[in-house]
Amino acid sequence: MGENTQELADHGLCSHPRKLLSCSLFALFTLSLIYFIFYSSPSSFAPYADLFDQFKTQRATKNTSLPPPLAWLQCDYSNGKWVWDDSVTGPRYDSENCDMKSTEKCVVNGKPDKGYLHWRWQPAGCNLTALDPAGFLRLVQGKRLAFVGDSTARNQAEALVCYLSTVARPETAHRYEERLGRKFWRWVFPAPHGVSVSTYWSPLLVRAEGHSEDYAMTQEAVVLDALTEPWTADADAMDVVVVSAGHWFPRPAMYYEDGEVVGVYSRPDLNKTDIGYLGPYRKVLRRTLEYISANSTGDKLVAVATIAPGHFDPGRSWNHRDACSLTKPYEAVEAEVAAADAEMRKVVLEEVAAAAAAAGRRRRGVRFEALDVTRLATLRPDGHPGPYLFAHAYDRRPVPETVANDCLHWCAPGLVDTFNDILAKMIVAGG
Repeated sequence: MGENTQELADHGLCSHPRKLLSCSLFALFTLSLIYFIFYSSPSSFAPYADLFDQFKTQRATKNTSLPPPLAWLQCDYSNGKWVWDDSVTGPRYDSENCDMKSTEKCVVNGKPDKGYLHWRWQPAGCNLTALDPAGFLRLVQGKRLAFVGDSTARNQAEALVCYLSTVARPETAHRYEERLGRKFWRWVFPAPHGVSVSTYWSPLLVRAEGHSEDYAMTQEAVVLDALTEPWTADADAMDVVVVSAGHWFPRPAMYYEDGEVVGVYSRPDLNKTDIGYLGPYRKVLRRTLEYISANSTGDKLVAVATIAPGHFDPGRSWNHRDACSLTKPYEAVEAEVAAADAEMRKVVLEEVAAAAAAAGRRRRGVRFEALDVTRLATLRPDGHPGPYLFAHAYDRRPVPETVANDCLHWCAPGLVDTFNDILAKMIVAGG
């Protein structure tokens, strides 16, 4: 449109006084049309399943530019409280036959308190509807979803696949495991869905050697300027990317950049400058988002999850049977987001906002959003597997006082499904 306006000016079509009025009216109409197309707010306050047909119709005629950052946020999903839901009669899905890590199958493993299944997140200013698996598969038909990062990314991906499998059976298209767990998995929901869900193990998003690859080691060597494969090789092919990484950064580490040591974190044994972990976390996250933006040729949603804290009781050892034995959520006044978690959350929000602004200036088809789950996860000490890590391990005997615990990951089904409820809202907002 700018070129057309300049062409008219070059030919002098508006230079004659008689045509000045008609040209002014034309310009006013044009500016109004531009404003309507680019700045109209999206539809609001309707469940995403109900909006699917509406957005499907709009896809053929709407402008190809994505909505401005956070346009989907009709209310703040990150702020609210957990409420008991009497309408819940059981788990959303049966995890027993799902292709997920067995330690997350709390129902199968005999976690005695089932209350964690009945709590629903109630945002302060709106309602968050539960993801409808059939509607979700229609929404992302033909799309490739990717979860990149640490085991929290895998936790969320496996919960999503398990829930979707209640309406369509997925095929495991790729499976790559090592001693420390699942490095790369891909599930495919075949025709008519044509949907794939992949997980990419990259706990620091960049190349690292140490504890993340060998638990016998106590520190990391982190190369800040070397993003990892295979997720970088597949970045352009991804339609929806969930980046979830953070738990591995507050660990002793030595940082490299351009082949040189640039600092350390929590390494008093080395005569090197301690630069903390927040700076490296910010740098890695920024490079990740810049890489995705620069290497994407089509529309894409990039949702970066804020830290979802664990709940190891600081008054007990990690392997005490009551390390995370609470059976109900905290009230809002009972728990504040820890200072370290708040700082990491702030990094995500700032870097996502910067990436979104840069993409908007370049008119790129990549939409960056923050999947802000820190507050809602902080309030759920009851949502972890705890000592119930294996099928029916303590059916006929008490839990020993000293036992392995998982107070970091989430039971599935459970709180982790709320992450996917919010993700569905984000996807809908993109059209």
